[in-house]
Amino acid sequence: MSTSHGSPVDPEARTETMRAVGNDTPAASPRPARRKPVEQEPVEEPAKRNGMGTPALVLGLLAAATCWTGWAGVVLGLPAVVAGYLGARRAFHNLATDGASSLGGLVTGAIGLVAGAIIVWPTLFGSGGFGDGLTLDQCMEQSSTAREMHMCKSQHLTEFNERYPNAAE
Repeated sequence: MSTSHGSPVDPEARTETMRAVGNDTPAASPRPARRKPVEQEPVEEPAKRNGMGTPALVLGLLAAATCWTGWAGVVLGLPAVVAGYLGARRAFHNLATDGASSLGGLVTGAIGLVAGAIIVWPTLFGSGGFGDGLTLDQCMEQSSTAREMHMCKSQHLTEFNERYPNAAE
């Protein structure tokens, strides 16, 4: 065996040279090299920030208690759900200790939000207007303005046209 510049290579000489220089591999060394322990600075734990659980629980309980009014359940339930979610997430990641009240606020806020939204839904999307579920006569008795009379007529158009065939539109 020879090197690129023509001199013969003795594997034993090379090993001895590497041991003398100190460039040996750990497997060739009779004892493993010890590493100096690296001194690590203590890692500071993030401060536990409580503060979402109590507001979430209070808002959630108020939302659930007043959801029968409709808007109160929606208005109080939405921030209860948000605060409860954020607090429960912090507690899950060990950044807070008020996870139970956060989760309670999340659940009760969701109940108030959903119940309030179900009650408010007809008002928002037009069902449940004046005269719904009434006959033409009952609707006309309750109407006090021309607009309400027109609503009664449009809801009961077939019956109205049968009764008053010559009525102007």
